[in-house]
Amino acid sequence: MNGKGDKPRPFTVSRDDFEDNWDRIFKVKTTNVDRTMWAHMCMVEGKHMVGVGEPCNWCGATEEEEE
Repeated sequence: MNGKGDKPRPFTVSRDDFEDNWDRIFKVKTTNVDRTMWAHMCMVEGKHMVGVGEPCNWCGATEEEEE
């Protein structure tokens, strides 16, 4: 089948630049002052927030393991 949308558009930026821009725009921004939650990409539940000092309720991962 031919037509619009048959092939993906070529990247005009490198993959590294794309990932850096994505993180800069969408990454969860936290500060060290009064930080009570950390962002976690759980293998069971997906992305969610977990309390600082607490493990993930689904997979048991800790913030130190994420770094």
